[in-house]
Amino acid sequence: MKHMLTLAVAALLAASGLARAENICADATKIYYGDPEGEKPATVKAADCFDAIPEWQEIERRKLTQSDADYWILLRAANARFRKAVEAVARAKGYDLVAEQGTVKAAPDKTPPDATKAVMDQIKSTAEDKQ
Repeated sequence: MKHMLTLAVAALLAASGLARAENICADATKIYYGDPEGEKPATVKAADCFDAIPEWQEIERRKLTQSDADYWILLRAANARFRKAVEAVARAKGYDLVAEQGTVKAAPDKTPPDATKAVMDQIKSTAEDKQ
């Protein structure tokens, strides 16, 4: 009887949407937007996105290090630009989770789309708007 009750509760939770989602981000520190158990995830390669960020390019060009005050100012601006771009893409495409590539565990037939190019395009468009 107890086993039947457990199955009934599990079925009810699954049907009501309260059960755990199929997609789970294995590393919460690599979530850039949304819910770790999002139902419509996407992934990005942050390193590629940062290569498109003017503030990061300035850090690289000037060979700034963590001991330089400008490094922290530019890094903060780069992070803000990255997060805004990720959020804009997620909202536009309906993603409820955006995380680093390789961190989202999904069903084999439901590999999350790679949103890296879309985020990079968003970064470039916002960088052009400020020039």
